[in-house]
Amino acid sequence: MKSTKAGCFLLGLLFFAISVPGCHKKNIRYNRGTGIYPGDPREDFSPDLAPDRTTYRNLARLRPAFHSSSYDYNLTAQLVTDGIFTHEIPDHISVSTCSGVAPINEREWLLDHNSATEVNLEGSEVWIEFSINREAKPIIADRICLNGSMIYNEKKTCGWKFVCLGSDDGINWEEISEIRGAGLPGEEKRDPSAAMINQQGQKKRNISVKRSGTFPPSPYGPDSIAPRPSFQTSSGSGSEPMQRLINPVFTPVGPVAWHYFRIILTSPCAEKWTISDLDFYLGGSRLEVTPSHNFKSAWMSAGNEREWIYVDLGSSSSFDRIRLHWINKALGGSVQVSDDSERWKDVAPLPGHDGRIDDLPVKDGRGRFVRILMEKPESGNKFVLSELEVFGTGGLATRPKAPSPAGHGRLFLNGGNWKVQRASEVSATGQIISSEGFDCKDWVDATVPATILVSYINAGAVADPDFGDNQLLISESFFNSDFWYRNEFHLPEHFRGKRLFLNFDGINWKADVFVNGKEAGKIDGAFIRGRFDITSLIVPDHVNALAVLIRKNENIGTVKEKTALSADKNGGSLGADNPTYHASIGWDWIPTIRGRNTGIWNDVFLSTTRDVSIIDPFILPDLPLPDTSSADLFVEVTLKNHSRERIKGILSGKYGDVSFETDVVLAGSETKLIKLNPSTHPVLRIENPRLWWPRGYGNPHLYDVELSFKTENGEFSDHTSFKSGIREMYFTENYQTLNMYINGRRFTGRGGNWGFPESNLRYRGREYDAAVAYHADMNFTMIRNWVGQTGDDEFYEACDRHGIMVWQDFWLANPADGPDPADPGMFMRNANDLVKRIRNHPSIGLYCGRNEGNPPVILDTALKSMIRRLHPGLHYISNSSSGVVSGGGPYKALPVRDYFLLFGYGKFHSERGMPNVMTWESLGLTLPENALWPQNRLWGMHDYCLESAQNASTFNQMVEKGFGPVTDGMKFTGLAQWINYDGYRGMFEGRSMFRQGLLLWMSHPAWPSMVWQTYDYYLEPTAAYFGCKKACEPIHIQWNPVFNDIEVVNYSGGNKASLTAKAIIMNMDGSVEWNKATIITSREFSTVTCFRLEFPENLSDVHFIKLTLADGDQLLSENFYWRGKDEGNFRALNNLPLVHLKMSTRTKKSGGNWNLTTTLSNPTPHPALMVRLKIVGRSSGERILPVFYSDNYIFLMPGEEKTIDMKLKDADTRGEKPVVEISGFNVK
Repeated sequence: MKSTKAGCFLLGLLFFAISVPGCHKKNIRYNRGTGIYPGDPREDFSPDLAPDRTTYRNLARLRPAFHSSSYDYNLTAQLVTDGIFTHEIPDHISVSTCSGVAPINEREWLLDHNSATEVNLEGSEVWIEFSINREAKPIIADRICLNGSMIYNEKKTCGWKFVCLGSDDGINWEEISEIRGAGLPGEEKRDPSAAMINQQGQKKRNISVKRSGTFPPSPYGPDSIAPRPSFQTSSGSGSEPMQRLINPVFTPVGPVAWHYFRIILTSPCAEKWTISDLDFYLGGSRLEVTPSHNFKSAWMSAGNEREWIYVDLGSSSSFDRIRLHWINKALGGSVQVSDDSERWKDVAPLPGHDGRIDDLPVKDGRGRFVRILMEKPESGNKFVLSELEVFGTGGLATRPKAPSPAGHGRLFLNGGNWKVQRASEVSATGQIISSEGFDCKDWVDATVPATILVSYINAGAVADPDFGDNQLLISESFFNSDFWYRNEFHLPEHFRGKRLFLNFDGINWKADVFVNGKEAGKIDGAFIRGRFDITSLIVPDHVNALAVLIRKNENIGTVKEKTALSADKNGGSLGADNPTYHASIGWDWIPTIRGRNTGIWNDVFLSTTRDVSIIDPFILPDLPLPDTSSADLFVEVTLKNHSRERIKGILSGKYGDVSFETDVVLAGSETKLIKLNPSTHPVLRIENPRLWWPRGYGNPHLYDVELSFKTENGEFSDHTSFKSGIREMYFTENYQTLNMYINGRRFTGRGGNWGFPESNLRYRGREYDAAVAYHADMNFTMIRNWVGQTGDDEFYEACDRHGIMVWQDFWLANPADGPDPADPGMFMRNANDLVKRIRNHPSIGLYCGRNEGNPPVILDTALKSMIRRLHPGLHYISNSSSGVVSGGGPYKALPVRDYFLLFGYGKFHSERGMPNVMTWESLGLTLPENALWPQNRLWGMHDYCLESAQNASTFNQMVEKGFGPVTDGMKFTGLAQWINYDGYRGMFEGRSMFRQGLLLWMSHPAWPSMVWQTYDYYLEPTAAYFGCKKACEPIHIQWNPVFNDIEVVNYSGGNKASLTAKAIIMNMDGSVEWNKATIITSREFSTVTCFRLEFPENLSDVHFIKLTLADGDQLLSENFYWRGKDEGNFRALNNLPLVHLKMSTRTKKSGGNWNLTTTLSNPTPHPALMVRLKIVGRSSGERILPVFYSDNYIFLMPGEEKTIDMKLKDADTRGEKPVVEISGFNVK
C-alpha cells in the first residue's frame, strides 16, 4: 500500500511554519520546513494550496492518486485524476525470451535505442518475442533490425540461421524473413584495449614504461612488504572469449503488419547471445513502438484479483456523487472512504452492470480519501479505469502566488499567472495562445521557475516522488509530451520608451516563445540563455500575454527501477539530446525523473536598456607570479548598438575602488568588443590586491564590479554589476599527471562530485548557499559539477563566496551510459554560452570534456579551442578518469587500510565513494513506517542496493562484524555512523603518500539517498561529514594503518617548525598503555612520518588511538581512532555501560543568526562513544537544519571535556528557540 505520509508531513510543516508563535513578526520570513525546497518563501513561486469548502466541483481532478499495482510505468494511478478521458484500451507491450517473461523494468530495454541496455541469453538456439496488445494498431514495418553479439566456441561446428516471425495471436506464426550462412555470423569483435595499444607508437610505449616506473603498482614501491588491498580491479589480461558482433536486418517482400514478432537465433557453436537493440523501420524512418510514446489516459492494473485505487482529496471533504469511467470495469467491489488512508468504510457497492460509466450517488459522503476496491474484471485479466470523479465541496484548491514586483529596469515574471497544460490537450497555435483573453482556466497553475513535473507536484496533482516508492505512481507517458505555458502580466508605464528584452535563464529541452500573438524566438538546449528583443511586441501599461511551448526530449530512454539487490542500468539514449539533464533518465544515485526535468527551470524576466546593451563582460586578472604584490586587469566588454544610428558615448567601470572609462563610437547596428588593460588604462594595475583563495589557503575575497554605458547626451543606456576575484591558476602535466597551482601555491582538490542540486531542480539561493557552505565547513576545496548537471548562477556564486573551486564538466556521460549528442552544433552553442556566463567566477578551476571517456573528436577539438578563446588561463582536460587524472572508484565500503593501497594514488582521482546511511530521523522522512525495517525493496529504491556499484552488502557485513547482528532500523542507522565516519575519513587520509587530489563519489545528495553523500537530502550531516572535516584539515595528524605510522600531512597549512606530534594508545577503560611524542618540521604540501605505533600485547580487545598536533599551546589537529585486535571487530564495546554526561549550553542570538556553545564532560570511569549533538526546536522537538557544528560524533574518555560550537540561521528555526540534545553509542 502506498503511503501519503510524506505529503501530509510536508503540508503540516508548511502550516506549522505559518502558524507558530513568532512567525507573524514583522520582516521575519521563516523557511518552509525540513526537506521542503526551495525553503526560503521569497524564492518559492508555487501556488498556495488551501481548502475550498464552497465550490461544488470534481474534487478528485488533479489530486494525487495511489494504486495497488500498475501494469507498467505509463498506466499509473495518476491518470485517473488528470481530467483526460479515453475510451480505448491503452497500448501496452510484453517481451519474453527463451529464459522467461521480462520484468517491468526490462520490457523496453530492446526498444530504447541504447546498446547498454541488453538482454543476455545462453544456448545454441535462443529466441526473443515482442508483442503489443491486440486492441492497439499493429506494427507496420518494412525492415526489422537487431543488434547484439554472440560468444562462440571456435572448436564447434559453424553455421547459423536467423529467422523473424510475425503473428496476430502469438500462436499462429508466419515467416517474415530468414537469413543464414555457413561460417560465422557478423564480424569479429575487437578488443578495445588491444586496438589502443596498436594505435600507439613506440615513443608512447616508452613513455608509458617511464610513467609506470614513477608510480609503481603499490604506493610504497614495487619491493614494499605492504599488503595488497582487499579490493582488486580486473587487469583485463586474461583470455577473452571469442565474440562476434551480429547486426541482422530482416527485410520482408513488402511492409508487414503484426502484433507479435519473434526472432530465433541459431548457431551450433554459440554459447551466449547478447541482444541490445530491436528496431522497426518503415520508409526509412525508425518507429517508436514503446507505449511511453503513445499516451492514453488510463490506469491498468497488473493483476486481476483484489486491486484498488484511491485519491487523496487533500483535506476532509463532503461529496454526494462518484463517477467512474471504465474501459475494462470491475464486476464487483465497493467505494470506500477514509480519513487516514488506513481504516476504510464502504459507502457504495460497485454495480457491475453494462455500460462504461458508473454514476454512483453517495449518501453523506465525507472523508479525505476515496478508494475504489475492485474484484473480478469484466474481461481479460486486468482492470482499466480512465477517470475517477468525486463531486462535492472541500478538498484543496490552488491559489497562484502574487507576481513579482517590478524593479529598476527589470521585471521578473516568476510567480503570478503562469499556467501549464499538456500540448495534446491544446489545439490552438502559439499565436492564439499568446493573445490577450485566451481561455486557459482549466490549465494547471504552474510554478515558474520549476520543471513541469514540479508544477504538477506543487499544484497537488501528483504525490511527492521522493517519498517511499511514490515515483511509481507518476505516469511516464503523461510527461513524455510537449507542454504549453502561458502567462499574462502588466508592464508598468515607466518601461515605456525603452528597449525591452525577454530573458530566459534556462529551459529544458527546447522552446518556442510567443508574445502578444507573435513568435519572439526559439531556444535549443537546457544550458543556453534565451534573450529576445520584444520592444515592438510589448505594450507598456497594459496586459501582455506570453506563451512558451516546451518541447520534450526526443530520446527519453527507459525507466530505471532499483530493487533491494540491483541499481538497474545507468543512463541511456537521453545522451543523444545533450545538452540536457541527462541524469534524469536514472542512475544508480538518482531515480528516473518523469518528464526528464523539462520545463522553464530557471528565471524569466524582462530587462530594459536604451539603444546600447552591455553583453557578457569578462575581466581577466593576471599576477606577475611568484610576485603577488600587484595584479593587472584585462577587461573585455561587448557593446551592441540596437539602433540604426551612430552612437557615441562612454563606457565606464569600477573594480572595487578603482574607476576607469573609455570613449566609444558605435556605428548603426554595430556590435563591438572593447578591450581595456594596464597599457591603455594604468589604473587597471592594482597594487597589493586582496586575492581570492580556496578554502584552507586564505580568504576568498570578492571585488564589486560595475560597468555602464552612457551616451554623449548623458543618458545611461545600460548597466551591469557582478563579483570578481583576483586569482591566477596555472597547470602542469609532467609525466601525464595533472598538477594545479593557484596564486603560485600548489593546489590540491579535495571534495566531491555533485550530480544534480536536487532531483527535480528545486534548489534556489538558500539551498545552494547552505550546501556549498557545508563543503567549505568540511575543509573541502573543490566540487565537481558532474556532467555539467548544475546550471544555476546561485551555485557558482556560492562557490565564489565560500572558496570552493569548481571542476566544470560538459554534458557528456560515460560512453557506456549513453550515445554521443546528435546535434554537435547545438551542443557547442550551449557550451559557448555557458562559458561566457560563468567565466567571471573565480571559483571556476578546471574544464573537463567527458565523464570516463573522451568526447567525440569534433567536440573535443571545438571545446579545447573555445576554452582557449573564451576563458584564457583555464585548463581543459578531455577525460575525467584517465590521461592526466584517474578515476573509476571503487564505490563500495572497504576496510580503511585499502584506501592507502588502492590504484589512482599517483594522480588526481576523480571518483571514489561508499554508502553513507542517513540518520534514523531522516529515514523516517524517506520511507513509510512499515518499510523502515528490515531492509527491503524501498531501501533499494533509495539506492541502498545490496549489489551493483554501491554493493551495500559489504557495508552491512562491516556493521555486523563490528557490532553483531542488528535487529532494528534505529540501531542500524546509529551503528552505520561508525562505518560512515571511518570510511570517509579513510578515503582522504589514504592519499597521504603523494597528496594528489580526491573527489568523493559523491559529496552531495540529489534526493533522499543512503549512499554516496556526506550530508543527507534534508541537510543533516552524517558522521561521514565529520570524518571528512577531520581528514581534510589544512595540516593534519593521522594514523597510517598499513605500517602503523603516525603522519603529519600538510596541504595548505604553511611552513611550520617545532610542532609536537603525540600519540596515546588507551584501553577500553581509558587507561594509557603506550604513548610517544616527537618534534617535527612540516612544510606546505608535504607528509612527515613521525614515528611508528607499538601495540602492547595486553591491550583490551578494542582500544583507542588518540593523536594531537600542537604548535606550542595551540592545538592544530587532533584525531581519534578505534581499533580491534581482530580487525573490524568492535563487539567488546557492546559491554560498555551507559554513561551520563554533564552538559551546559550557552545560547546567543545575533541578528539573523544563532550561536550555541555546548560543553560536554565525562565524569564517569567509562568512555562515551559516538556522541551526537542535535539541535531541535524547544517546543516541537523537531530537528532544525541546516546547522554548522565545529565537531560532532565525538569521543569522550573518562574525565575528558570538549566544547562544541554550533551556528544556524534564525530563518531555519520556524520561530522556535533552538536547544541541544545529545545521544550516543552508550550515552543515556
